Amino acid sequence: MEELINILKEGKIAIIPTDTTYGIVGDATNDVAVKKIFQVKRRDLSKAMPILVSDQEMLKKYVTNISALEQEIIDKYTPGKLSILLSKNDMISKYVSPNPYVAIRIPDNKFLKELLTKLDRPIVATSANISGIDVISNLDELEPELRNKIDYIYDGGKLTTIPSTLIKVENEKITILREGEVASKIKKEFANYMVN
Repeated sequence: MEELINILKEGKIAIIPTDTTYGIVGDATNDVAVKKIFQVKRRDLSKAMPILVSDQEMLKKYVTNISALEQEIIDKYTPGKLSILLSKNDMISKYVSPNPYVAIRIPDNKFLKELLTKLDRPIVATSANISGIDVISNLDELEPELRNKIDYIYDGGKLTTIPSTLIKVENEKITILREGEVASKIKKEFANYMVN
């Protein structure tokens, strides 16, 4: 853990197990680290990448204007496999997202929580694959090209890959942008706010 934290603090990037899949991670406040992740994934800079935070306190340091409805959803479904698009502030690297929003998640995962708490800053966490190639659930499937460009790799064994639900709240309406583990619960509980 200490080695991984030091590497991330230096603006380097790593592959680690997350609560959904293996992810390439880097300091979300560091332009060099974020840009390097785009380069090694061969991902277009016009596409945004999600970030992880340790808790609501950290979340509120890096976003602005959380509405009452967004706060209610965050209170009910985090920590967990919910990513929500929120307005980012300029402490987040400009490369994380080309628009004013960032997909942000508070993971319910002991390893990630410890990492984020000790690092004391958010991390970019995007799937450990070259863009367009399948997501991996264990490191045996990692592309050699990718393996050679990563500063640190942490083997967490085989993972069960379940994507997070991704939502956006706009004008008091909830849009589900990606189905996932909690999508059906949100649709049921906030039926009056759902975009049809």
